[in-house]
Parts: sequence; structure tokens; C-alpha cells
Amino acid sequence: MRWSPLLFRWHRWFGYLVALQVLVWVAGGLVFSWLPFDAWVKGGDVLVKPRQIWPANWINTLGPLPSDKGELLGFQGVATAMGPALKLNYASGEVLMSAEGGTLPAPDEHHIGRFAQKLYKGAGQLASVKRIDEIPVRLAMVRELGGRNDIWIAQFDDVLKSRLYFAGTSGEFLAVRTEAWVIYDFFWRLHVMDYQHGEDFNNKLLKFASLAAILLTCSGLALSAIALRRAWRRRSTNG
Repeated sequence: MRWSPLLFRWHRWFGYLVALQVLVWVAGGLVFSWLPFDAWVKGGDVLVKPRQIWPANWINTLGPLPSDKGELLGFQGVATAMGPALKLNYASGEVLMSAEGGTLPAPDEHHIGRFAQKLYKGAGQLASVKRIDEIPVRLAMVRELGGRNDIWIAQFDDVLKSRLYFAGTSGEFLAVRTEAWVIYDFFWRLHVMDYQHGEDFNNKLLKFASLAAILLTCSGLALSAIALRRAWRRRSTNG
């Protein structure tokens, strides 16, 4: 019997510590389950994934590769507003070459808008194209492209307010973002309690809140067991 007041105090204080976070976890789970992930969050309803179509003899027309960048670590084809390009990863950094060979020319607003409309398959129209130095933080913590800067953004006027992002100097397609993505990412950061990057599953806040939630549950179960024992004894005595 003497354990009951102590368990009740523990349960109450654990409840104070984790009540808001438990509510956030539940609300986040509701958001995650209701938002169509592939269609809305990942932009499947508005984006045709870019394809890199290379000329049949591209290896012959590409020309010599840079020889002053150090060791070539790898390469890949990428889609850009200026056409297919080859991204060369050197020890000293990245180099983009056009499919015809030579340096990839820089895109302008017209090229970005045309490329964005080619990739877009939603019901809206292209509302604006602009080049920005830094993407504004949404809902106080959501960063749509992490810490990247010098970005082209093509905004469409559909229900999801779809935004297509492209690299500033090359016009390479980077990502599609929607308001559904912003909401999802906001609750995801709250869910994992990593408000800066939204990627750290092992941060101290999450560990502490998880432990407190377990102790809250255990103390609640213990109080329930004590209450059931009391009820059983009372029933046995009265019977």
C-alpha cells in the first residue's frame, strides 16, 4: 500500500515531463498516416522525374576531360536546364560538362522555366521563376534544401503550391517541394526532436523523452495493478 502514493507522484511528474511530447508524437503519427506520401509529400502528382537522353556517340563528342583537377573519383549523367550533362567528381571538386563537350553554359530564367514546365505534370501553371541566394526557413525550422544557396526556384500555382528547385550555376534539377512536404517535415522534426536538421535519431532530447515515456507507462501500469488488486480484495471481502 505504501507504494501507491510514491508511484502516483512519479506518474504525475513523468506525465508533466512528456505530456506535450506524447501529444506531438500522436499528432505526428496522424499527419504521417493521412498525408499521401508519394503523391503529395514526394511530389509524385506534380513531377515527371528527369531523364538523361544522351546522343548515341556521346563518348566521341565529349572531348578531353579536365586534366588539372586531380584524380577522377567517379562520374554520372545529370539532367539540367541546358540539357544532359556529365558530372565529374574529382578529388578537388565537381565539374559539369555538356553532352556536346566543353563547359556547360549557365542557364537563365527562360531555360529554367522551360525545363520546369517539362518536368511538371500537375494542374497548375508556372507562376514565377527566380534566382535566390538563400531559401527562407519555413515554420521556424523547416529548410527545404538544407543549407544550399544560390538556387533557381520555379513556382507553380497549383493547390500544393509546388516548387521545383534547380542549381544556380548549372540548372541541374535538385528537388520538388510542396506545402505537404513542409508540413510533413515540420512534424518529422518535432517527432524525432531534432529541430535543426531532422535527421538525428540518437539525440539526447529524444532519448530522455523516450525513457520518461516508458517510465510513465510503467508507473501507470503499476498503479492500475494496485487499483485492480484493491478492487479484488474489496470484492472478496464483501462477498
